[in-house]
Amino acid sequence: MRKLRSRERQRVSGLDPLSWSVFVALVVVLLLKRIMDIWGIVTPRDCDEIAVNFLGPTRALDGPIEWFFVIGLLGAALLVVQAADAVAAGLARIRFWLIWSVNLALCGLLVAGYALTWAWFNPGEPQARTIFQIATAIQKPDAFHHVEVPPRKHGDYYDWVWDENDQTWTNEAIGLVDHYDVVRVCGKPERQRAQLKLVYGERNPDGDLIDDIEASALEKHHYGRVLYDLEGNYLTTLGGRYIQTSTLTRQRDAAYDPDKAAMSPEEAERRWIQHNRWYGFDTTFPERKDFPRIPKDEIDQIVAESWGDERPAWYEAE
Repeated sequence: MRKLRSRERQRVSGLDPLSWSVFVALVVVLLLKRIMDIWGIVTPRDCDEIAVNFLGPTRALDGPIEWFFVIGLLGAALLVVQAADAVAAGLARIRFWLIWSVNLALCGLLVAGYALTWAWFNPGEPQARTIFQIATAIQKPDAFHHVEVPPRKHGDYYDWVWDENDQTWTNEAIGLVDHYDVVRVCGKPERQRAQLKLVYGERNPDGDLIDDIEASALEKHHYGRVLYDLEGNYLTTLGGRYIQTSTLTRQRDAAYDPDKAAMSPEEAERRWIQHNRWYGFDTTFPERKDFPRIPKDEIDQIVAESWGDERPAWYEAE
């Protein structure tokens, strides 16, 4: 009898085990989703695999974010049944509705997380526009600005000869061609354009029509070092993990032909590091004779004239 009264008081006050169990379970699921969000962005080999990490390789329910969506729907259905039961029994009070509302909001976060992710990777779908219209009405998106990157300018350095047209350094002494090339592509222009329309509508915050933005301004190309031999045969790509695992690098590595290449990828990288243009120079390289050298007396005179005095001030103490 005493236990029955205790349970009755818990249900009346809203502190029933079911409500708190659902709350704890949803908090844990949201924490796991946050971990999955980080994992989904950090672990893919290239940008085109991010969508697979979240939504799976097919349109079926085979992605982590989709199962979180299912959990959110099941949680919301359970809450509807719980609310109907509480109202029918006349046991629902203010505390019950508070924890019930919090649980429903947590379920809504799971559902909204899936909806936004799905819409972002499927910007051409009609439902995607509706989802982002609701999202942008709740939170104003950040402004989009395209930054023009100035063209790179280089010059010859030691045995490296720069070709502006081909964007390459050639070092005949060690048999390497260092090509400044695209090593990773993140986002196709048309998908980027569709995604911008999802967020901003037809015009960006600057008032420009998104349809009029040049495709080159929407491309997210990452450039790096691609090494070839003097005959143009591919050797290796230099860079960090994301460059090494990118789709382009894997395609180039697969096309490497050891019968035609002048050296192995390991040897090419070793030579490049040993004869790098910026550090680790081979000590046998001759010193540049055209480097401007100014005698100390001339430097002192320049400083003195700049100060409006015959000699620099530090001579006065001598």
